[in-house]
This record gives sequence, structure tokens and C-alpha cells, in this order.
Amino acid sequence: MIRTLISLAGGALVLASCGQQADPAPGEAAVESPSAAPEAAAASSAAAAKTAYGAGVITAVDPAAGTVTINHEPIKAVNWPAMTMSFKAGPAVIREAAIGDRVQFDLTVRGGTGEITAIYPH
Repeated sequence: MIRTLISLAGGALVLASCGQQADPAPGEAAVESPSAAPEAAAASSAAAAKTAYGAGVITAVDPAAGTVTINHEPIKAVNWPAMTMSFKAGPAVIREAAIGDRVQFDLTVRGGTGEITAIYPH
């Protein structure tokens, strides 16, 4: 019994010195470091964001809403078929967008929603 306790204590010390947390015993709750939550959220957010590129024709520009609507070709990187959809866009992109322009665009996609980060004549 004492040998088992010493082995368990030694194992916990080895894990602690490596910066790893031991799994909690059955019935105990895991305690997470407060600094780990922001890092995990940032990693999750970065993993959820995807960069894609598209091409299409601008069909509407709404500076008040901060959107540009594009009838775009398929965007394979995010498995989107050709369609017309509105994208969030910053003021610099909106200034460059004009209805009827054929464009290529850089896109950041999070949770199925896209934001145009750059726009180029095509």
C-alpha cells in the first residue's frame, strides 16, 4: 500500500515537473489554469477561420451595412457552390467595389460566414 502511494506521488511529481497535469482521480473535477482558457479559445478560433479565394461579379454594395454582394463561382476551399451572397467587408474594400465589376477576392470564413478582406479587378 505504501509502495503504491509513493509510486503515485512520484508520478505526480514527474508530471508536474514536465508542465503536464495529471488526470483527476474518479469523482474529482479537473481544474484548468485561468490562463489556459484564452489560449484554447484563440487556438479554436484560429482553427475555425479559413482563408479562401473567389471570383465573381458584384451585384450590390451597401456601405451602411458594410456588405458587398457577389454572384461568385464555386469556392472549393470552403465547399461552396456558385451562388449570389452578401459578405461583410471593411471600408477599404467597399470603396473599391462597384456594381457590375468582375472581381477576384480574398475571403476569411468563420462558421459559414465570409468576410472579404481584399478585392481585385478580374
